[in-house]
Amino acid sequence: MTDEECNERASECATNASLAVSEPIAHEFIKLAAQWRAMASRRIFLGSIDDSMGTLATLNSLPEPS
Repeated sequence: MTDEECNERASECATNASLAVSEPIAHEFIKLAAQWRAMASRRIFLGSIDDSMGTLATLNSLPEPS
């Protein structure tokens, strides 16, 4: 899933929390929304690490100066 999809799910959970008929159910939707937002943040963070690792791999594959 992309970070946008995770954020979409978080928004859906937040909407469901506001529509919930009982507080325990609303609380569960709020927790789910927080988890989806956390996954979106990790996805963004991991994406930047992956890019850095690709750059590092390219640098490591360069021949050493003679």
